Amino acid sequence: MTKPTRETAGFRQSQGGARVKVRESDPMPELRGLFGTITQSYGSPDYAAYEVLLDNGRLELFWHHQLEEAPKQTG
Repeated sequence: MTKPTRETAGFRQSQGGARVKVRESDPMPELRGLFGTITQSYGSPDYAAYEVLLDNGRLELFWHHQLEEAPKQTG
């Protein structure tokens, strides 16, 4: 069972709306480093999948380990 890490703990507890970034290790190179917003979560808190609306308008499904919490924007 995969446990939450410091990078994923924030959005893994979210019901939606959390900003995330696709990890650079994602198997799909065209998605690496993209930002998006969680729209839906599926599964258990220990092994969740997330529907993410990417900033480019594309809707994708990711396992929790493919995402990291996006840095907070200041301004």
